[in-house]
Amino acid sequence: MNRIRSLAVAIAVLGLLSGNAAEARPRSPASAKDAQIETLTRRLEQLEKRLEESEARAAAQPPRKTGVADADPQTLKQVEQKVKLLERKLEVDKEESKTKWASLPKNVELGTQGLKVVSQDENFILYLRALIQADGRFFLDDSKGGDAANSNGDSLPDQFALRRVRPILEGTVWKWFDYRIMPDFAGGTTRLFDAYADLRYLREASLTAGKLKAPVSLERLQSASALPFVERAFPTQLAPNRDVGIMLHGEFDKPGYATDFAKLERNQTHAGSFPLYMYPEFFSYQLGVFNGARNNGNIDGDSNDSKEFQGRIFAHPFLHSGIAALEGLGLGVAGTWGQPNDDRLSSFQSPGLNTIFSYAGSARADGVQYRVYPQGYWIYGPFQLVGEYALSNQDLATQKTVNGRSVNTEETNSTDQAWNVTASYMLTGEENVFLRQGVKPRHPFDPAAGSWGALQLAARWSRIDFDNGVFENTGTAAKPVYPFADPRLSVSAASTWALGVNWWLNPNVKLMADYSQTRYDGGDGVLTAAGKLGTTVRNLETEKVFSTRVQLGF
Repeated sequence: MNRIRSLAVAIAVLGLLSGNAAEARPRSPASAKDAQIETLTRRLEQLEKRLEESEARAAAQPPRKTGVADADPQTLKQVEQKVKLLERKLEVDKEESKTKWASLPKNVELGTQGLKVVSQDENFILYLRALIQADGRFFLDDSKGGDAANSNGDSLPDQFALRRVRPILEGTVWKWFDYRIMPDFAGGTTRLFDAYADLRYLREASLTAGKLKAPVSLERLQSASALPFVERAFPTQLAPNRDVGIMLHGEFDKPGYATDFAKLERNQTHAGSFPLYMYPEFFSYQLGVFNGARNNGNIDGDSNDSKEFQGRIFAHPFLHSGIAALEGLGLGVAGTWGQPNDDRLSSFQSPGLNTIFSYAGSARADGVQYRVYPQGYWIYGPFQLVGEYALSNQDLATQKTVNGRSVNTEETNSTDQAWNVTASYMLTGEENVFLRQGVKPRHPFDPAAGSWGALQLAARWSRIDFDNGVFENTGTAAKPVYPFADPRLSVSAASTWALGVNWWLNPNVKLMADYSQTRYDGGDGVLTAAGKLGTTVRNLETEKVFSTRVQLGF
């Protein structure tokens, strides 16, 4: 209504102006203007009256209904069907979109811990990692002039070698089931080191089955990427390396101090929780039944019915005690017991990976075998001290075939011992961790920013003694017979001291350099004099080796 009134006024004003412009007859300005105003006023009154009548009629007439109700029934039905189809299509699209997004990872990360993929519900986790170690070994003072087997005059060849080449696949399925698969391709061969599944529904009682590190030697349980020296010490060679079996393990917090794992840095090797044996626990245990690996053995199967029991307990007795200097003290003991039947025996190596002891070809482990491993470490800030003692006792027998059957010809019992003390210190002040993947530098290598990574110094003393009973001569002085081990070819003892320096450029790259010197008893033939056959066993030449390593692990 207001718009119509405004339009009428506008028309009237326009008409007034038009009348002024079109005036042609001469008349007085006053009378002419008055006449025009009077005419326009009448027109305006007429228009207003007509508008009022029109509005009155519109108000009296009921509003006309329009929309779906006026539509044809058939048309209405079609419209309803189309609406239902559109609603269903929208629901399907929403369901498909939801399913599509649910199947995509919630999180994909690539960083110091490798490639990590997490499902939307966090029930499935995948880690893809790798470890590469490129070593160099250089022997000093090993020249034996006239040795026809070495044209360069060196009895021990200097060489570069790939020590470990390991892709690592691990993760979690259905929230509580962890897994780990780790082959090794070093030396141009393929070997399976780890392949196990771990049900960890209860932290106090988790169940692991497959091939894994035997829960015995403390240094063996340390990740290969975190070692302070290029090679492990002698006690690890008196323990099984990897074995196949089933193991129950658990970890307990100190009463009143529940561990908040969400605040702890996840390690490189066990996706769902912490790696096996690597909890920051007050007390832990491992108890398993395995096929029974020989000393330093890495086996994939078994040749007899006998099995081996392996167990270990470890504790941090001063955890949360308020005594800062003792918080990092860890103590434990491990052991094994079994009855191998006609099982092969291992050889042993030096820090330079040269064979220094081996049994006779007919010698076998046959009878009771047990091991005892007291162990511990003390970590106080940048300082770390690790100690381990190993005792391995086993019944031995030599065999020959009689009428198609193996018959024991000689029997003995052998007790071998080894120990190790290793100290290390972080010059750059980082925490000197033991079981984790390695040191995390405070300032990763970046010379432009004035940061150079982390620097670690290490020192070691280690010794191994073989039972003298295995060197028994059952023949004569002129024609000696050694049924178990020949003292002219195998040492009776070896002791090593070593110094090392490790440079962590960042959490994933590490450069190592160490020098070790090993003195031997026996193992290098016999002394001869004036054409007579000697009987005094000569000591193997002292091994002096400088070892280097370039390591990349994530």
